[in-house]
Amino acid sequence: MAKIGKNIKKIRNVRGLSQQAFADLFGLSRGNISSYEELRADPKIEIVVRIANYFGIPLAEFIENDLSVNDLLHYNTRLVLDANKLKIAQQLLPIPYLPTLYLQDYIIKYKDADFIRQLPTITVPTHSKLKQLAVEVENADVLPAGFDFSNGDILICEEVVKENIHRIDNKFGLMIDPDGIRFGVYKEQETEIILKLNELVTYPFSLENEAQYWVLRAYYSQY
Repeated sequence: MAKIGKNIKKIRNVRGLSQQAFADLFGLSRGNISSYEELRADPKIEIVVRIANYFGIPLAEFIENDLSVNDLLHYNTRLVLDANKLKIAQQLLPIPYLPTLYLQDYIIKYKDADFIRQLPTITVPTHSKLKQLAVEVENADVLPAGFDFSNGDILICEEVVKENIHRIDNKFGLMIDPDGIRFGVYKEQETEIILKLNELVTYPFSLENEAQYWVLRAYYSQY
């Protein structure tokens, strides 16, 4: 049942749950979850059934398949629950999720609130009051060097506005405008900020233009 431990870890990463938070959902200890993920122990079959049912995963797939991030995002998870789990629930918020399938439409309609509301969502732990967006990595080769992202990873980004602009220097980010989506690292240069892909390619930064700017807060890897 080695795949179960791996799948539990992937579920936690996709849903933004710590080992303790995951354990609390099923009346287990953090040590139980750690032992499952490290393949030192197998959960009892009744626990396996409860986890699969809770996250809407077909039991056979949960046991037999090495589930991908995309698989997990399409299962019908409940995530929250009852009053005694309210503390966990309050830390989890759904944010728009931009898979590669929707990328070109988003570039065209990134200012269309109705379109944004129709995007799928991913639930993440956050206390930020600023807009957030989950973006699937389509081609890791076009990202700045020094970041160990892979195709299919999910980047959790926060919109850059006046309230957080002081926190973006040297952070991974992206800009979106009608010409496309560009990645880089924010760099402060004297009186201006740029988004830098490499030594030869940089993009202008201004909160006054029509582009959206986002800064990385977290990411979920499929590996």
